[in-house]
Amino acid sequence: MLPVIKNEYDRVVDAFNVEKKSFGKRRDSINSVTFSSINWSSAYLDFYPYSSATNQLKPATIYKEEKPASIKNCYLEGELVFACHSENENWGTVFIDYGINSKKWMLFSENDDEEMVLRQLKIACFENNKYVKVVSYLNDEDAEEETLTIDLFEYGSDNQISKIKRCGFFEEATNLLHVREMNFLYNGNKVQIYEKDKQGKEQLIYNGKIH
Repeated sequence: MLPVIKNEYDRVVDAFNVEKKSFGKRRDSINSVTFSSINWSSAYLDFYPYSSATNQLKPATIYKEEKPASIKNCYLEGELVFACHSENENWGTVFIDYGINSKKWMLFSENDDEEMVLRQLKIACFENNKYVKVVSYLNDEDAEEETLTIDLFEYGSDNQISKIKRCGFFEEATNLLHVREMNFLYNGNKVQIYEKDKQGKEQLIYNGKIH
């Protein structure tokens, strides 16, 4: 495992283990909160800018009213703090913690023993209110698989994201991912994101509004 990946892996696993069985405590705490607003969506909302785009996923559609098999999103003073599957919270429940220079996204779901355990942890780090790094860690103990991705952000002179580099591994630590380089090209209120493949050829993966 490369040193940069090993260092991030050790840190995120430590954080993951601290939160692994915190669902009950977190659910009790959120039950006492009066949310400032609630909406629903077709999928979990992006945790960081262009998350769905860089993962080549369809962006979530937001609804004012509950839809079948939707995600319920709960806000406190304008910040998303809790989200869950509208039909069954055990299928997926998210808590988001906000710090001064970081925030954490934690997805809990039911395992084979019918326990609510942490499945995925994402940690975003900031400098001067700008994203500089997002570490995403998925651990499926039932399948004995773990996946890690590290996104590193670069900015242009206009303080807009100019590049995201991604590295990590898929399903097991020995299965290293090819380093992905995603470049941003702006035109008015639109942005295009191009990804370089292993041969250095660019492919358009997003063409839409600036986030």
